[in-house]
Amino acid sequence: MEQVTKYLIIIASLMSVELTFTESKYEAVTNHIRYDYIPIFINVCDIEDRRSRVHCYCDSNKPKLATRADCWVFSGGITEEDPIWPNFSSQTEIEHLTFNVRSDDALTFVPAKAIVRLDKLKHLTIQFGTIKRITPYAFTNSSTIRQIVLKSNKISSLDKHSFSQMMMLSNLSLDDNQISELKRDVFFNLPNLHILHLSNNNLSLIHEGCFKHLNNLIELNLDYNYISVVTREMLEGLENLSRLNMRNNKLTMIGNLAFTDLWELKELMLDNNAIEFVSERAFGGLAQLRRLTLSGNRIATFYEDILEHITGLVDLDLRDNLLSTISFETIRPFLENDKSISAAVYLEGNPLECDCRLSWIYALRNETRHNSLRGALEKVSCVVDTALERRIEEPDDAHIEAANDNILSDDNYEYDYKEDYAERVKHKMSKAKKLTDIPLEMLPCPKELKETIEESYGHPVQNEIRLKAFSKVTRISPSLSLVLLLSLLF
Repeated sequence: MEQVTKYLIIIASLMSVELTFTESKYEAVTNHIRYDYIPIFINVCDIEDRRSRVHCYCDSNKPKLATRADCWVFSGGITEEDPIWPNFSSQTEIEHLTFNVRSDDALTFVPAKAIVRLDKLKHLTIQFGTIKRITPYAFTNSSTIRQIVLKSNKISSLDKHSFSQMMMLSNLSLDDNQISELKRDVFFNLPNLHILHLSNNNLSLIHEGCFKHLNNLIELNLDYNYISVVTREMLEGLENLSRLNMRNNKLTMIGNLAFTDLWELKELMLDNNAIEFVSERAFGGLAQLRRLTLSGNRIATFYEDILEHITGLVDLDLRDNLLSTISFETIRPFLENDKSISAAVYLEGNPLECDCRLSWIYALRNETRHNSLRGALEKVSCVVDTALERRIEEPDDAHIEAANDNILSDDNYEYDYKEDYAERVKHKMSKAKKLTDIPLEMLPCPKELKETIEESYGHPVQNEIRLKAFSKVTRISPSLSLVLLLSLLF
């Protein structure tokens, strides 16, 4: 009996040891699971696990009360299947959501599985990621999002329907990315999109009709790209566009009717391209245009009929081009329209030749009641030839009398044409003087203008030549012509 009891004690001891070992093993496995995985349901505004790749700072940490979340993605490797994304359902009231990416490749996709759980989301920002490609329906056809900002995400490709079926979207920014091409149907069924920013990308190819679904777009920014051609077909569908910014591209010319379908366009900015030629009908159809800026180009000729049909223009910027002269007839339509309450034309920085073809600037400066126009005209400078420069520096009656007989020859400047063209212009501008600082009676007249008048009137005196150069002013204001005549005679 005693031996049986001993056996029973030994068996009980062995079972106790095995049970203890099993419990310890189970506890170790359980702890391992707890260590490696985030709990199934967490509050994204109150993440305590430091190993989480996403941390959000919210205006409230209580579940379903936050309306604004500023989330930071700290390290790479996060996937679309990461359990953090479904947990955004813990804060369904979020209206403003921002993802700030702190390292390369930390976020390589649009987190659609988070967006789809936010039924009240209005503003979404993702910046400094490495997304590269926007896939079709990347934003889950959200019916609440009004603004999307995807700045500096190294985006290079936009798929068909990348931005699609978002009824409330009004503002989309894709600035500072690497997009080189805009294909058709990237923007599809966005009836309330009003502002589209594509500044500072690598855009060189814009397919015809790529904007055709954006009938209600008001503002389009395409500045700081590599666009070399603009055509009517490229801008198809933008009949309600009010502001078009194409500054700092590679445009070399503006052809006939390039913008003619932009019936509501009020601001057109084409500064700092390489435009050499502007067609006479380049801006045909732009009856609502108020502001046209062409500064920083290579325009040497601005035709008289270019502004003929832009009846609402009040701001014309032609600074820093290559204009050697500009007639009053060229800007007359711009100055005589009924809306030119504060009209201004900017001409400084052009290598204008100091001759009587600029006489209208003196009279217009004196007659205008618009401070902005007067100030712009007073900044105009022109290039002075050696003879005129000498007369300006040593004015006396003999020089003034000589000026009245002076006719400029066809070749006023001698340059080495082997020089770079920009250097020749720079050399010219080094001789520039403020136009209105030069006495009007000192301005010489070109030889071809003298010959034109001789054919009609015999041998005129110098003042008659100057008046002929300004004669078309009478179409807008007889008093302006009288002011000029009096200044010439007295």
